[in-house]
Amino acid sequence: MVETRPDTPRRPLRARGRSRYEALLDAVDALVRQGPPASISLQDVAREAGAPLASVYHYFPNSTAAFLGLAQRYHRFFEAVYEEPIPEMPETWPGLNRLWAARGRRVYETHPATMRLFLGADVAGRIREADLDANRRFGEHQYRLLRQHFLIPEDPSLVDRLAIGVTISDSIWSLSYIRHGRLTDEMVEEAARAKEAYLAAFIPPRAARRGED
Repeated sequence: MVETRPDTPRRPLRARGRSRYEALLDAVDALVRQGPPASISLQDVAREAGAPLASVYHYFPNSTAAFLGLAQRYHRFFEAVYEEPIPEMPETWPGLNRLWAARGRRVYETHPATMRLFLGADVAGRIREADLDANRRFGEHQYRLLRQHFLIPEDPSLVDRLAIGVTISDSIWSLSYIRHGRLTDEMVEEAARAKEAYLAAFIPPRAARRGED
């Protein structure tokens, strides 16, 4: 088992344990889709999963750990966005930003529990902390890909700038979810503009693509 904090899920190393763990996360996901995390207990998770309460406690010492386990699952989905092939590279880095936004929106809309977990009005502090840590990783991916495809000078501080850009976008997406219960086209566009306006202070909007004459 791997454990770092009292409110951290105990992720199993063996295949059988991983299967049970994922089944419990499926139950947490189903419950979050039905109602706010603050109303969900580990007893609810046990009932939803058809598992003994002791088994739930074995992996999740408290409800925060259960939600964090679900958050970690979906952070991996969002990270996978940056590994997907790009059929046609946009001409500008803001265009690439729009592509990432569209793919991130797809994850949210394919897995509705993510919106309540990450964008809702009552997001737990521990989940928010994990989300900000994930944004830093997303910033690292974006920095790598931007420099791979565009003539952008090496500047490690851009990783933090890009992470802040993701957080700006998340805030507007959260506003959309809280107001409308979904991600609207208008608010997604507003988030993209806000992120790009911030990043334009550090990255030339018309940075040339690599390989261009």
